[in-house]
Amino acid sequence: MSNVAIKTRELWAAANPAEALLALYRQPPLDNLKAPAFGQPDEPTLAASALLDRDFLSEQLARYGRSHGEDADRKAVASIWSKYHFSSVSIPTLVANLLLGYALPVSINELRLALGDKGQTGRIWLPHGGIPLSSQAPQARFSTLFDDHCAPLIEALAAVSGLSTKVFWSNLGAYVEFVGKTCSRLPEFSGAGDPLLDYLDTKTLPDGRRNPLYQPVRYLELGGETPARVRRLCCIKYRLPGEPLCGGCPLKPENKPAKKRR
Repeated sequence: MSNVAIKTRELWAAANPAEALLALYRQPPLDNLKAPAFGQPDEPTLAASALLDRDFLSEQLARYGRSHGEDADRKAVASIWSKYHFSSVSIPTLVANLLLGYALPVSINELRLALGDKGQTGRIWLPHGGIPLSSQAPQARFSTLFDDHCAPLIEALAAVSGLSTKVFWSNLGAYVEFVGKTCSRLPEFSGAGDPLLDYLDTKTLPDGRRNPLYQPVRYLELGGETPARVRRLCCIKYRLPGEPLCGGCPLKPENKPAKKRR
């Protein structure tokens, strides 16, 4: 990261970390994404912790599923619902972490959710703009998001849907990798995403656990000008009525393994 970027980050975060993050959402590549909100909600919201109640979570998934038809595949419904949620939570959390050096309050017991008209997560509401990172160690700096928020929710999603936890981790991992690559490519923050990308390349975490986010996507030489970004696992969106395979789906014939490129 350049000295200019470091100084800019320190000035922004010291002045107002919430506004610093929102400023990043007003410029590419985040300007087309829904920014998080801070403070007292001015719209109906739901405590994120309510999603750990499996009966309630099942009701939310059923509500979302009805938008795809009464007979929509329950596993596919849960998978796509999770993509809405994980993108809303992970992208701002990791941007704040990597570019501003701040940890957002995204423990499952801290944040609230504004829901879309189909019952999907629309955006997150946070009580404050976060605190400075207490550690630069990869497992520690990403623990609140991955271990305190995503892990228990993924267990609940798998339990009520019957879909493997690996698919939910893969859904999350696709967004995580996107953030890491994007942050590293920003000229003013060159290499800022490297700690996150290194985390994704770590098969076994320091505490001995298997890393469920290990290499969620691959870059394959498929004959184009640039390597193709292909997910390691399919999100099974295609099981929903009228939904084709996604562009980076590993099930597409043109995305079948070729020469791997890191």
